[in-house]
Amino acid sequence: MAPQTSRVRTGAAVAAAAAVVGLVAACATGVPAGPDLPLATSDAARHVVAVSEADATPDVVGATEELGLTMLDAAPREGNVVVSPASAVVALSMLAEGARGETAASLDAALGASGQDRTDAVNALLAALQTYDGDPALVQKDELPKTPLVHVANQVVLDDQAQVHDTYLEALATGYGAGVLHTDLGTASGIAPLSAWVRFHTGGLIEKSAIEPDTDLRLVLQNAALFAARWEAPFDEGETRPSPFVLPTGEGVDVESLSLTESWAYAEHDGWRGLRLPYVDGFHADVVLPPEGTDPATITPTRTAALREALDSAAPQRVALTMPTLDIPVERATDLRPALAAAGLGGLFDRVDPPDLGGISDEDLYVSQAKQQAMLQVDAEGTVAAAVTELGAQAMSSEVEVVPLTFRVDRPYLFSVSHTETGWPLFTAAIRDPRH
Repeated sequence: MAPQTSRVRTGAAVAAAAAVVGLVAACATGVPAGPDLPLATSDAARHVVAVSEADATPDVVGATEELGLTMLDAAPREGNVVVSPASAVVALSMLAEGARGETAASLDAALGASGQDRTDAVNALLAALQTYDGDPALVQKDELPKTPLVHVANQVVLDDQAQVHDTYLEALATGYGAGVLHTDLGTASGIAPLSAWVRFHTGGLIEKSAIEPDTDLRLVLQNAALFAARWEAPFDEGETRPSPFVLPTGEGVDVESLSLTESWAYAEHDGWRGLRLPYVDGFHADVVLPPEGTDPATITPTRTAALREALDSAAPQRVALTMPTLDIPVERATDLRPALAAAGLGGLFDRVDPPDLGGISDEDLYVSQAKQQAMLQVDAEGTVAAAVTELGAQAMSSEVEVVPLTFRVDRPYLFSVSHTETGWPLFTAAIRDPRH
């Protein structure tokens, strides 16, 4: 499946939006390889942990699912939304390696585990998918690979002026396989290597870094996740044809849709319907259809868990499926700060009372940028998805930005003209309708 041009109207991903949480949550390995850039790694070797040795793995998986729902809920309601909670969790976990005190506690709560337990769990989740790693450029082929491709890479980018503790870099190398890149984060040319890294590790599906240069930026944590897999029961391309779809506005449109009758796991819970579509060799997509008139992003963690557990145990039954094809490109980066604040991590962005990231550097740092880009393609052959999460940590500037007071004249008001020296009012007006 080579990259496609957009062929689906806005809204066609509604039925599949909740499934993205589970789908992309599977995309994690630790592969630090990349293009020919000034890349260095810590002398410490990657320490691989098995899932059986990481007791907190289920807790981190649950926290990842909940964060994904928070990310969907925090996004604008109009249009399609694709997120990668797994990518966000890996980036946040790398940040947590340098957090202390209340900052560490808030990250631990959001990530589902603390300290070494969290590190081992994320490490195990990455290592569990190492078997599926491959060349990200394979997604540019006309056909999907015969076996699933799951490629994930982690990197820490240091500004030339950054003073970062060696112990922090060692933790990222041993736990996440993260390489280290040195550059000038204050210039556009210095940011260019970040974009080259993004293009390489997403097979060109995401073209550039979303980080904006800033002279006070000290480091950037990058995670890239790429997924490509064929359906276990492929659809017939010849059966792809327009099918009715109701947009959130109630408008009916025709969208290109796949059709197939096959045996799949099916479940219902409180009016929500779920269908599990296996890929070849160890992956699946859950397609969740909400009750009519219900936005899919309003699904709760409890309902998601209930549907997942029901699908896990459901016996396959014959289902006649009609489902839209998808081609959702990256149109703009998503600012993760609202979602992370909703997840209890608002303190990371506080410039007045900065977070405690003393495990990273002795310099006071706060997270000034938190961006994610994600794309999704679904057709008769299978699925391609890619995401990049980037967290930028900035030094406290000597000039603290003052948030301006808002004064919006949006209702009837008074307007007067006076002599400044004497205060004599020359004109006074009551404005009730400023149209002219």
